[in-house]
Amino acid sequence: MKTFLLSLAFATMVAGAAVAQNQAVASQGPGKLKLGAGLVYGSKSGMDDDGSEKGGVGINVGGEYFFTEQISAAPSFTYFFKSEAEAYGTTASVRASSLNLDGRYYFANNNGLAFYGLAGIAVGFAKVEMDVEGYGAISESDNKVGVNVGAGLIYPLQDNLDLVAQIKYNTPLEQLAVQVGIAFPIN
Repeated sequence: MKTFLLSLAFATMVAGAAVAQNQAVASQGPGKLKLGAGLVYGSKSGMDDDGSEKGGVGINVGGEYFFTEQISAAPSFTYFFKSEAEAYGTTASVRASSLNLDGRYYFANNNGLAFYGLAGIAVGFAKVEMDVEGYGAISESDNKVGVNVGAGLIYPLQDNLDLVAQIKYNTPLEQLAVQVGIAFPIN
């Protein structure tokens, strides 16, 4: 799975470089603002029945502010749904989330299809809870600061609605996150 996801990220970047042009997407430009939401799959955001890591699904909400036609800031919050496992009288659950401030550089735009690279700062949050039969509940949480690195593309569905696909590696949660969603301009 990791090989497939890394290959997808590489293919996205290569495709973007192959069609690189300096045309602007209609909803991009200095001072423009977009909001968006979508689903995200994190490669290590869940828990398997035996307590080991597995992929998890969540939601992502965020925005994007354009400084120029090619450079933007994209803050977002990702919440992964609670994952549970039960074995030998012990119930365990894990929740993960990430607060992100990414910078995007749009390096290609071909007939409205825009490709970008991203890098940013992230804070990852994780909480593990265990309920051991006969001993009670135990809860532990932690957070970690790190970076995001990735790539994405935007495809206009209508004049004011874009399809967004993105893949990035998040160092605080030590996982690859694949996101698909929509975005729309608000000004």
